[in-house]
Amino acid sequence: GIGVVETTTSESTFNIYPNPANDYVKVSTDNGQQTTVRVYNYLGMLIDEFEMSSDEMEINVSEYNSGVYFINISNEESNITKKIVVE
Repeated sequence: GIGVVETTTSESTFNIYPNPANDYVKVSTDNGQQTTVRVYNYLGMLIDEFEMSSDEMEINVSEYNSGVYFINISNEESNITKKIVVE
């Protein structure tokens, strides 16, 4: 398998749920900053990119193929990558 280290560079808290997901994934944060959310497939190819302007957003994953994806969440203070599974 591919090794991925889930990293964080600040005290910002991000939650991604549900995981595993079928129809949608919610991304929430407590930092209130403009945040970029990128979704990559297991090969590292960019699938989607969103600008998150509120504390919570929903990503429709119903069109994604089943498998492992990586969600990268970044802003001025932090850069976090988390793994999700789409069923």
